[in-house]
Amino acid sequence: MQPLRLKFIDHPFLPSKKKKVKQLPAFLNRLSTLLNEGYTFADSVDMLLPYHVEDLVYWRAVVYEKLKNGADVTDILQSLSIPNYYLITIQIAEESGKLAEVLKTVSKQLEFTYQMRKKVVKLLSYPIFLSFVLIMIFIAFRTYFLPNITEIIHSRTKEESGIVSISNFFLHLPDILFIIFSSCLILFLIFIVYLKRKETYKRMDILLKIPIINYFFKLQLTIRISKTLGELLVGGISLQQALGILQSQQFNQTIAYVAKELERQVIYGESLSNAVFILAWFSPKFEDFIKHGEKSGYLGRELLLYCDLLEEKLETIVQQIVAIVQPLFFILIAVCIIAAYLSILLPMYELIELI
Repeated sequence: MQPLRLKFIDHPFLPSKKKKVKQLPAFLNRLSTLLNEGYTFADSVDMLLPYHVEDLVYWRAVVYEKLKNGADVTDILQSLSIPNYYLITIQIAEESGKLAEVLKTVSKQLEFTYQMRKKVVKLLSYPIFLSFVLIMIFIAFRTYFLPNITEIIHSRTKEESGIVSISNFFLHLPDILFIIFSSCLILFLIFIVYLKRKETYKRMDILLKIPIINYFFKLQLTIRISKTLGELLVGGISLQQALGILQSQQFNQTIAYVAKELERQVIYGESLSNAVFILAWFSPKFEDFIKHGEKSGYLGRELLLYCDLLEEKLETIVQQIVAIVQPLFFILIAVCIIAAYLSILLPMYELIELI
């Protein structure tokens, strides 16, 4: 194979916005395969880029410039838009010599995430289209149908019709639902911005106090800590050194803060299991699993095993949530359809009685 020969000046006007790599899970999986077959990382990336990017000259220039400046594997993969919470594991694997194995694992996790995203889009496409059609029907009814019926009723009686008021309410039900949904979305975005501006320990304190959210936060935090810490311990690094490495990484400030607090407890003489129990930031019974690993002498391996169990649990929960989303949308649409029928039939019955 020819050596990697790239020139940054080949593409003098680089786009300001980074372009995404197509089929990123497949890219990482193939990269892992090439590394296992003995190819260097630079050669492997150079071979795969033509199949996963549109602007090949741009991406080759980016990779070459990083390699020329002495960037490591993690820095190069970060430019390919890999989420930061995977980069910690990749950085550890690069140092321990298990890069190919970890890249394959990351590719599977990314593939699951992408498949769930596609499934959600597929499940919601028809309900959203149906909702749009219903909104158009509601607008047409309250613009043309209801005013005509109201005028006929008023011509036969001078009293204000309660049926017309009820029908008018039903026809404005989509507006009410839209306002509620928009308000919730705006509040959620404001909450996200508010959290990002908070310091790490304050952000964690807020998330741990919110029901349901605290469960998923603890689950994700436990997965990340057990995964990264387990990889380091299996690599022969001591517990305090491993916690120090997690503190120094810049990809996830939450992991760095948690590692700092765990190290502080360990320095004071606590075992890792007691430190986890004292902090109470993790999934239930995590400290029991750590205690078993401390007694057996295989703490690193058992942390990785526990991480696999939690990842399977999280995937199951995500699949269940996705399976519930579409029925909920259809229930909401059914309510709107019933409201549409009532908004039409009630004024008609009122008009029949008057005639």
